[in-house]
Amino acid sequence: MILARHAGALLWTGRYLERAETISRCLSYAADSITGLRADEARAEGELLVRTLGLSDEPGTVVPLESRPQLVAFLLSDRDNPCSMVSSIVAVRENLRSVRDRIPIELWEEANGLYLRFPFLGHDNTPSDLHEVLRMVRRACLAISGVLNEGMRRDEGHAFVVVGRMLERSIFTVGLLEASHSDPRGSLDAGRMLRLTSSLQAYHRQHGSAPDFCGVVRYLLHADDLPRSVFSCLVRAQECLADLASGAEALDRPRRRTALLRSRLEFGDLAEAMVSAPVPALLDFGGELAEVANEVQEGIAPPQTMAALRSQYLRPGATGDRGVLR
Repeated sequence: MILARHAGALLWTGRYLERAETISRCLSYAADSITGLRADEARAEGELLVRTLGLSDEPGTVVPLESRPQLVAFLLSDRDNPCSMVSSIVAVRENLRSVRDRIPIELWEEANGLYLRFPFLGHDNTPSDLHEVLRMVRRACLAISGVLNEGMRRDEGHAFVVVGRMLERSIFTVGLLEASHSDPRGSLDAGRMLRLTSSLQAYHRQHGSAPDFCGVVRYLLHADDLPRSVFSCLVRAQECLADLASGAEALDRPRRRTALLRSRLEFGDLAEAMVSAPVPALLDFGGELAEVANEVQEGIAPPQTMAALRSQYLRPGATGDRGVLR
């Protein structure tokens, strides 16, 4: 049995951990791609990245992110942006701090060590060695993931972390595909999608070194042997939710919706819808993933029965209010 506040903290630990790793990967790509571009091209690339991360409606983005320092500051160290990498790392540490009696000591040490490695926490500075900082974050996130997978009991707490990570990863991948299809420049960059999902080498080994856009879209949606594909994420989330729902009826609805979304991928319903209208189909699918994430949160602590203690951030554009730990 797990307390609702512990379940919520571990769910959001998984989401924020995945978010920090994703932003480090995206920033590493953007820092190189924007360098040397004209002002209008750099602005378009920055806007596409912000849209991919689901941050188009954030207040800080009303100012055009047309330069590399602006974009890096917004996504890396802006504490007013709750989806920045620093904000995500702080959230991982704070959520794990509230459940230290349920997690391995090595997990807390890795998360706390990552937090302490940021001398610019709370500031909008851009480090001079940006690529080294981003590489360090990715390695630290992998180390935390390793402790989660190898050192944590396979109990309800571990299941909530996995559900959070898989839903966050699915939402990002679908958002990436939608943003790529709706890029106003009309450039369909298959390599960009693979790099931002850390799937380039896996794709090359299986399909060769000349990725085509449609093939990459199918790969990122349907591949059952790629841990970062939407299908694989939904399979893992469904398995964990099935275990959790056996002890909590409130989680049976998100389990069933996850199974339905997985079925839409497995039996080609989404692929058929994308033939004629890919952007609306992906927007609809991403919206349903966000609703599942909301329902998992509500299943942990129904809002009508418990008082709110503190709020957690939910990706902009998601349905419903911001996620609340109750």
